Amino acid sequence: SSHRTRPTDPGGNPMTPATSSLPKAHQTMILAHRAMLTDLDRIARTAAGLAERPDAERTRHLKAYAARITELIEHHHQGEDDILWPVLKERGAEPAALELLEEEHHALEERMAELSTAIGNLAPDGSGAHALEKAARATHDLLRVHTADEERELIGRLAPALDARLWKRFERGMVKSAGKWTLSFMPPWLSSVATDAERSGVPAPPVAWLMRGRLDRQQEAAFGSHR
Repeated sequence: SSHRTRPTDPGGNPMTPATSSLPKAHQTMILAHRAMLTDLDRIARTAAGLAERPDAERTRHLKAYAARITELIEHHHQGEDDILWPVLKERGAEPAALELLEEEHHALEERMAELSTAIGNLAPDGSGAHALEKAARATHDLLRVHTADEERELIGRLAPALDARLWKRFERGMVKSAGKWTLSFMPPWLSSVATDAERSGVPAPPVAWLMRGRLDRQQEAAFGSHR
């Protein structure tokens, strides 16, 4: 068994660990939350570095990587809005819990739009870097609150309306609606933030293993010393 300490988010706070008692899709969700927060923090720190020391090549790779992360976050929330929340409503799940999570999604949509604009405006000469740092940090901070709330509600007030079939439906819907590039990106991305005890939440383990080197190279190109 692993003796690694519980992962912390970029703010240093312990994060909710996935446990083998949760449905696989729920475990995967927890890893996705952690991976999103980790990368938003890296994007912010790398942008801060580019503001001080412009680097055209780093900028090119950061823009490409950051655009992918925003797509993943938006897809993740769209899947919850389209699949999880409507079924939970039908099943009479705690309205206050659902209202909280939906309100946070609306607020995140605004942050995500600002982040996408900032990514697009980042220039090789370093202009736009401070704006990207600010947008990435704002998105990170709100997403951190939201993911903590969501993880608490899913094992708390919403738990009575959840079952393995709904989680499976959510998992299938997410895979079906995802961009093809995610099939080789998601497994190593999720694996990179998982402890040994959380491996059951990583989809397609062979892909995670095969594509880890490519992910490492992408992250090195985008973040350099800010990984």
